[in-house]
Amino acid sequence: MKGRAETAEGQRTPAAASNGNIDAGFDSIEDTIEAFSRGEFIVVLDSPHRENEGDLIIAARYLTPAKAAFMIRHTSGLICAPLPAHLADSLNLPQMVPDNQDPNRTAYTVSVDANDPSLSTGISAYDRSLTCRSLADANAEAPWFRRPGHVFPLRARDGGVRERRGHTEAAVEFCRLANAGQVGVICELVEDGEDDAEGRSQRAKAGMMRRDGCLRFARKWDLRICTIETLVDWLDSSDGAVAKKAAAISNGHT
Repeated sequence: MKGRAETAEGQRTPAAASNGNIDAGFDSIEDTIEAFSRGEFIVVLDSPHRENEGDLIIAARYLTPAKAAFMIRHTSGLICAPLPAHLADSLNLPQMVPDNQDPNRTAYTVSVDANDPSLSTGISAYDRSLTCRSLADANAEAPWFRRPGHVFPLRARDGGVRERRGHTEAAVEFCRLANAGQVGVICELVEDGEDDAEGRSQRAKAGMMRRDGCLRFARKWDLRICTIETLVDWLDSSDGAVAKKAAAISNGHT
């Protein structure tokens, strides 16, 4: 499957999503899952009425130091690792604060670094990529991590994006759908602005990357891009089709 079609001139252009998304700038959920399963970054946007942000997302098992460096370069740099609630419990990752006052109830746990002799301070691309891959290791245990650290695990809701339409749940959903473990890595895409005209150590017009900026970014780096709303619609339609097929089989039909 291809998320971007080849033109007659051989240039790659965004293909219309096959799941009913009429905006040709976005990729289908099927193509996004396929790219995610190959260890590629994907770009996922939430609602314009929510955070109105795009996150760079990858399965934690695939976060190499080089990929972490790319993520740090193009995002806010606050790398978070969404994971299921049961895994947060098993790794002894309690909530960061007892009274969560975040407007979107992002469920930050205590921050961690991998408890590994190869780590230095924990902040480098190498260090944070190792911490994320350690969180994704099927054999991981609580003593594998020191607290506090420089990676921020996020506790996902059990109901996924249909319970909470956030990047935390989207990352865990894509891990599940792509058979890419249980832990994702996310960070918010940013516009880093323009150099100061007078050479001062500041940048103008910086801010969060919104829809059009995310589309340009995805095209530039040949990344698949989708929205959480489309993911929810796809899950609803896919689950409905599976339920109908199961009912037909149970009734003796194929």
